[in-house]
Amino acid sequence: MKKTIVIPLLLFTVAATGETLYKIVNSDGSITYTDTPQSGAQPLDLQNSNSTVMPSLTNGGARKQSKRTKIEFPEYQLKILSPADKATVRNNAGKISVSAQLEPVGNGKFEIYLDGELVQTSPAPSFQLQNVVRGEHSIQVKFIHHTGKILALSKPRVFYMHQASTLINPN
Repeated sequence: MKKTIVIPLLLFTVAATGETLYKIVNSDGSITYTDTPQSGAQPLDLQNSNSTVMPSLTNGGARKQSKRTKIEFPEYQLKILSPADKATVRNNAGKISVSAQLEPVGNGKFEIYLDGELVQTSPAPSFQLQNVVRGEHSIQVKFIHHTGKILALSKPRVFYMHQASTLINPN
C-alpha cells in the first residue's frame, strides 16, 4: 500500500525536476523506481504523461453559475367545509371532525391549527380532533409542499364547543 502512495509522488517529483526515472524489476517480482541508474534499470519516458490545464476562473472560460429553476405551483384554494363558521359543536367528550377542500388537488400534507397551535398533520384534508375544551375556538388548515413551502391557507374559522356541565342536577 505504501508503494501505491509513494510511486505517484515519486513520479510527480521526478517529472517536476526534469530528471530521468528508472524502473527496476527485482528478483522477487517487486518493482523499484529510482533516479540513479543501476544495472538492469530501464529509463521511463515521462514526456507523454497525461496532464490537464484548468482554465482560470477570472477569464472568459469560467463556468457561469446556473440559476436555480423556480418551481411553479398552481393557484391552490383551500377552504374549510365543516364545521360551519360560528357553529356550535355539542360533544361532551370534546371530539370534533374537521374537513377541508383543496382545489386543484395536489400532493403535499395538511396541517390543522387550533387556536394558533399546530395540533395534527395529515395527508388528507380531514381531521378528528379530541379533547377540545368548551368555549370559543379558531381553526385554520394549511396545505404544505414537501419542501416546506405553504401553498394554500384557509381562512380562520370560529366554532363553539358546547359540553354539558357535570354540575347540572337533573332532579
